[in-house]
Amino acid sequence: MNRGTVILLALAILIAHTFAIHQSPAGDIARPYEIAHVAYRLGRNLVYEGAALWNTGGPPVESYPSALWVLVSAMAARVYLSPMMVTQALGLCSALATVVVLAQFSPKRTSGLIAPVMLAASGSAAAAALSGTEAALAMWFSTSAFLAFERGWWRTLALALALLVLTRPEGSAVLLLLLVFEGLLRPRGAHERRAPRWRAFVLPGVVVGATLVARRALTGSWLSPFAAPLLEVEPARWRIGAEYLASFVFSSGFGLLFLAVILSLCAGRSSAMGTRSLALAGLWWAVVALSGGDELPFWNALVPVLPLFFLGVQECLRVWMDERASLARAVWPLLCASLIAAFLVSRVPADLGPLRIEGLLARWQTPRGELAAAFPRPLGRLGLLEEVRAVEHLRTVGVFLRQRVGADAVILTAWPGAIGYLSRKEVLDLAGRAWPLPGHERPLSWRGVSRVDVVASLSSDVDYIVPVIGTLNLKAAPGNFLIGWLERYDTIGHTERRFRELLKALSAFMLVSVPVPAESSAPSEPSERPFFLLQRREIEMIPVLTLEVEDDVVRVLARHEGHQQVVDLCVRATRSDGEELYLSPPGAWLRAPPLDARTSLLIFPTGTRAIELIEARVPAELHGANVTAWLHNPGMRPEGPLSPVGSPVTGKL
Repeated sequence: MNRGTVILLALAILIAHTFAIHQSPAGDIARPYEIAHVAYRLGRNLVYEGAALWNTGGPPVESYPSALWVLVSAMAARVYLSPMMVTQALGLCSALATVVVLAQFSPKRTSGLIAPVMLAASGSAAAAALSGTEAALAMWFSTSAFLAFERGWWRTLALALALLVLTRPEGSAVLLLLLVFEGLLRPRGAHERRAPRWRAFVLPGVVVGATLVARRALTGSWLSPFAAPLLEVEPARWRIGAEYLASFVFSSGFGLLFLAVILSLCAGRSSAMGTRSLALAGLWWAVVALSGGDELPFWNALVPVLPLFFLGVQECLRVWMDERASLARAVWPLLCASLIAAFLVSRVPADLGPLRIEGLLARWQTPRGELAAAFPRPLGRLGLLEEVRAVEHLRTVGVFLRQRVGADAVILTAWPGAIGYLSRKEVLDLAGRAWPLPGHERPLSWRGVSRVDVVASLSSDVDYIVPVIGTLNLKAAPGNFLIGWLERYDTIGHTERRFRELLKALSAFMLVSVPVPAESSAPSEPSERPFFLLQRREIEMIPVLTLEVEDDVVRVLARHEGHQQVVDLCVRATRSDGEELYLSPPGAWLRAPPLDARTSLLIFPTGTRAIELIEARVPAELHGANVTAWLHNPGMRPEGPLSPVGSPVTGKL
């Protein structure tokens, strides 16, 4: 098999791998990651509002770490194309172009195809290709810059480095290290004696300088939200970042390759080019570790220099095989084992025929230690599936907020991307990354764990809060999601006193259930399950009940002036002796634990008229009893915490 065939095969593997893992539950191409929607909103605001601000009218801040990706989103909006389609197509093309570029480092050797094949098998590269983030584009730029550096193509090097530093802030570290290589090592072929090509670093240096000056002029700060934490001493963040890197080493499927690299470097068995590529990859990953890692699936933060790591692996193995041909018998099984392990990471954990490995694979992709507390999402394909489901949930609530909520509503959420992009409302970020929180002059970094004063965040002028993604553990509410807020985002954390403070801050809000669409692309088709929001009580858009008792019939009616809501109705009769009976759906009064008379009622704006929720006959034994009717959130205990919706209504039978 010749080289061209292998390259085409690697491209086909990457395409198949990408579309296989990036699917929605319905089998369609999944939507981009939640964080990518932040760039989409900024790009749209740049086109239609004239400024790339998260919330228009506020001070200039840096809400997203990639200026180039915001410009790409803006260009898509300007020509009336979907930024999701544009960024996913650009990401896939960048990943494929990276495979081609990677094959050019050793164009005359079969062993030079190890790196492209390993990249095609990597779930990280496949996931990044359709993630909607700038990771795949940065991967192409970093690989192209290194190839240009090794070949002495100074114009290509200048352009690739300039684009890389505009795409990701870590690109400045690559620029500095290549500058060191150029000045100290002068990495050229032994038969070439050329002067250092300093002019290749002029353009990227000008881009870095212009970015610093522009940031200083607009935001008043020299450092970006990403770079500022790197200068702070935070051992806790460093430990999480180190565990993030360790999870990639042990759970990506390439652990044996890391071992081979360590042995080769210790034995001095690597080419100069391989050592430089490993140094660049190591520097990028070290910056990621210092920043605290991130929660995106498949170690998205490490992807931009993943080809350089595979190139370093290729060079280490090539040197061993060149020195001893007998080692080739050990190298190919090593590569095959790594390929199999990589594809297992991209697979939903399940048994392989008679091999009962589902539990083992699930444990393999489960984070541990401080990483599990900071980023509890599973690793590998399980984490990607969770991201896909979360994004679709958030997109549906964004559609609901755009269609059903007033234009001046203010929304607070820990997941601002999809909600902010689709709702087009003023959206505040609970973690302070897309928009600075009260008391902060600039946003926090998207990397690591952002710690903020959650209670102070709730004190701002907020109309709605998105407390959870998808369904809520109703029987444990409000404990579960409130404790999760404190553990994940709060500066103090979960203590009894802090929990009481949070409950007090939430006393101004009421939990409501809203009928979001089944899919964001089908806004008229309702979902089977409602979405929970916290709504400020002062808005006064809660259903108002009326109780009518005539002869032997009781009726419960409702008037509603707000947006659609989903509720359950509970009707209770209390006799003079204290005995309680609940109205059941068939109309019978039962001596039972709290029971709902109607479930999953859709309450819509009624205008001046009232709608009848239930009508039931009253047996003679209940004459003179007090009756109470109230609404509560679906699936919750009728009298549980945060369960009631509105005020109850009482009467005498």
